[in-house]
Amino acid sequence: MTAFERFISFRYLRGKRKIGTYVTALGVCLGSFVLIIALSIANGFEKEVRDRIVSTQAHAKILQYHSRPIKDYESVRQQILKHPSVIGAAPYISGKGGIEHDQVQEGVMFTGVDERLEKTVTDLYKTIKWGEFRLDSVESNRGRKFPGICIGTGLADRMGIGEGSEVVFMALSKQEGEADPVPKMARFTVTGIFETGMYEYDLTLVYMSIESAQNLLNMEGVEGLQIKTTELFNAGDIVSEVRESLGGYPYRSVDWLSQNRSLFQWMKLEKLIIFIVISMIMFVAALNIISSLVTTVSEKRREIGILMSMGARSSSILKIFMIYGIAVGFVGSTIGVSLGVLLCFIQYQYRLIGLPNDIYFIDKLPVIIRWADILLVYISANVIAWLTTVYPAYKASRMLPAQSIRYE
Repeated sequence: MTAFERFISFRYLRGKRKIGTYVTALGVCLGSFVLIIALSIANGFEKEVRDRIVSTQAHAKILQYHSRPIKDYESVRQQILKHPSVIGAAPYISGKGGIEHDQVQEGVMFTGVDERLEKTVTDLYKTIKWGEFRLDSVESNRGRKFPGICIGTGLADRMGIGEGSEVVFMALSKQEGEADPVPKMARFTVTGIFETGMYEYDLTLVYMSIESAQNLLNMEGVEGLQIKTTELFNAGDIVSEVRESLGGYPYRSVDWLSQNRSLFQWMKLEKLIIFIVISMIMFVAALNIISSLVTTVSEKRREIGILMSMGARSSSILKIFMIYGIAVGFVGSTIGVSLGVLLCFIQYQYRLIGLPNDIYFIDKLPVIIRWADILLVYISANVIAWLTTVYPAYKASRMLPAQSIRYE
C-alpha cells in the first residue's frame, strides 16, 4: 500500500459525504460496544453459576457400579488422598425423601455428610444464612434433642421453618426379608438454613449426618466419596487417575462438569447466539459502507478515469476504496471495544450497577472480561467492515479510463 493510495483514499474519506462515514463508523462502534458488554455479562453469570455449583458440590466423586455402597470407605478415602492433586476427600450418601413440618409436606433430595470432612471438599458451611452448619444432636425450640439438619432458604420459606424448628423426615429403606422398601421416619432439629443462590438447590436440598442417612436408608457404608482437586477444570482427568489407582472396576468416577454438562452447554450456546445476533446487527450497520462507497464511486468516475489514464493500476484503485472500509472498521471497532472494556472494568472494580436480589441470586451485575472475546469482537468488526468494501472497490477498479472520463 503506497503513500499515493492512502492520500487519495483519505481525501475521499474527508469528502462532502463524511457524515455518512461518521454514521457508518458509529454503527460499527455501537455494535462492538454492545457485543463486548453482552459477552462480558454472559461470562460473569457463567462464573457465578459455576461458583455456586462448586460451593455445594465437590469437584468429583468416586462411586461403585450398580449403586453398591462402599463399606470400607475410610481406607478408600486414605488411598484417594495419596494422589498429589487431591486436596480433600469425604464420604456421602444421597437419596430422596419427604420432610414434614406443621402438617406441611414437601419432597426433597437429602445428602448425608461428615460434618468435619465436608468442609475439606465443599464450601457448604459458608452458605449458611441463619444458624450454623451442625449435624450432631441439638436441642430444638421445644426443648427436645434430635440430630441436626440443614435446609435451603426456599424450602424454609415454603414450609415456614426457622432455626430450631422440629421436622419429621421420611425415606424408603430396604429391610431384610422385605421385597419392597418400607418407609422409615426420624425427627430432626433444623440447625442451619443455607442460601446457595440456585433456586432449585435452595428449594429441594437438605443435609444431615452420615449416621442419620445410614439409619434412614438402613445402609452399611456410604454411596461414594466426594473429592476436591487442585485444578477445578482438570477434575475429570484427576478423578480418572484416582479411579485407576483404586484398581478400576468396580469403582467409577464423575466430575462436576459432566454432572452439569447440559447447563454449561446451554450457556455456551447462549453466548454463541448473542455473538451471532449482535454481529448481524453490526453487519447491517456496516452495509452503509457499500451504499456510501457506491455513491462515491459513481461521483468520482471522472477522477478515477483520470487517475487510471495517468498510470494508476486497477489494483491501486481497488486499494484506494478498500482503505475506506478498513479505516471505518478500524476507528469504529477501536472506539467501541475500548469503551466496552472500560465500562466493564469500572463495573468489575466498583460494582456500580445493581440487580434486584429478590429476582436474581446476586445483587450486582457480574462481568468478566476475557481477552479472547475482545480479540474476537475486534477482528470480527474489522472483517465485516472490510468485506463490505469488496464489491464497490472491485467495481471501481474495473472501470475503463475512456468511459470514465466521457461520463461527464
